[in-house]
Amino acid sequence: MERFIRIRGFKLGFGAILIILSQNAFAQVPAFDRMEQLYDQGHYGMVYRRSVRCLNNPEYDYSLLPKYYKSLAVLQRLQKDNFRASHEREIKESFEFIEKLASTFKGKEIVRTHGNEIEALQLDLNAWLENERSLGNQKTVEFFSVLIKKSFPKAAYKGDQEVSWNASNSMELKKQESMIAFAEKLKGTTYVWGGMTQEGFDCSGFTSYVFKEFGITLPRVSADQYAQSIKISSEDAHIGDLVFFGREGKVTHVGILVNQPGEPKKMIHASSSKGVVFQEIDGSNYFSSRLIGFGRY
Repeated sequence: MERFIRIRGFKLGFGAILIILSQNAFAQVPAFDRMEQLYDQGHYGMVYRRSVRCLNNPEYDYSLLPKYYKSLAVLQRLQKDNFRASHEREIKESFEFIEKLASTFKGKEIVRTHGNEIEALQLDLNAWLENERSLGNQKTVEFFSVLIKKSFPKAAYKGDQEVSWNASNSMELKKQESMIAFAEKLKGTTYVWGGMTQEGFDCSGFTSYVFKEFGITLPRVSADQYAQSIKISSEDAHIGDLVFFGREGKVTHVGILVNQPGEPKKMIHASSSKGVVFQEIDGSNYFSSRLIGFGRY
């Protein structure tokens, strides 16, 4: 028989009690809301310090969010040489935390409600490694690419809303539309660091592969692809043009636009979390906030 507990005159079963407790565990807390806000704004040092204070306060022991935001802040800050050198233990613990996050009830709830942050972090880390590779820091690339691949399973993310493209059959855009039709056949190809074949692509390996099929040789690295392209405005950028992303003026990611002239920006690219996919740009907070520019070959 089901057992009951009386609370202020109400008789509740243990199932109801568990639901109430689980809802309370993920209720809004000002300290957590502030960490989320600061993280979204890129204030990773402040997030780190606030999360440490929460972890030292027994009042918040019921929640994984302080540890979650500390881990995110640590993994964002590891991109700085001085931080990596002085926080090796915390970096290791943060990767382990993200890897095991979905193995508990509380962790699964964080993945469900904050999956966009986790995916954005993975994209940022891979973009950082792209830059490290261009600088010749191969040991750093090899070491952290293994940790990233191990700690960020694809299963952690909800699938994006399906994005597609439409051919206009315009004679002026015939070559560009043929290019996207070819690129679409590669949809679903796995992301592979340094990949340039149908066995797997990274972002610039994918663009190079597609353009080569149409007689255009691109530089191997996304930053060089941007540097050597003809720069065009957002208003003029359309299907077949390249779109570049990064932070602090450094290009670390590239995709191929699939939108017709005048349409909202969309692209096909090799995503480090999903492989080759179509992706909205204007409708994505992550990509729209990291947009650097457009290039044409």
